[in-house]
Amino acid sequence: MENDDVQLGPNVGGARKLARKLFKDSGVNEIPVSLWKVINHLKAQRGLDIMRVEFETVDGALLMIDGQPTIGFNPTPAWVRRRLTIAHEIGHFLMGHVCGQNPDSNAEREAYQFGAELLIPLAFIRGDFSRNPDLEFLAKKYLVSKEALCRHLMECRVI
Repeated sequence: MENDDVQLGPNVGGARKLARKLFKDSGVNEIPVSLWKVINHLKAQRGLDIMRVEFETVDGALLMIDGQPTIGFNPTPAWVRRRLTIAHEIGHFLMGHVCGQNPDSNAEREAYQFGAELLIPLAFIRGDFSRNPDLEFLAKKYLVSKEALCRHLMECRVI
């Protein structure tokens, strides 16, 4: 078998590491993560923009508008879902993904891991969860859905 035939899984560790780097580089140092601070950093450093787009079938997408990378997000879902969508699309942008519609692709899994780690940093949630495992409270504290919080906690083997 040639190397070209080998299918590698998602680079979850790399995605989380990149999210931690962005967290630090953008000057974020508290929970909940300020996505505006992150976006402003990326706009200044990499020219990334963001805008509301009335998508019919998706919550967000990484677009090129007049040659400028732009995250388009649907304003309809709840704010906690929009936050994860935006963080997810930032992951696609930084990892250089060219995405299709396959929700089971490695790129989608990596972008999800990136977004979850950016909004729910393991360095913070481990301690917070050990002090107070109330998932409703923690979801509100991190401004994420309870489902996203639980998934991240399970995937990081905290619970």
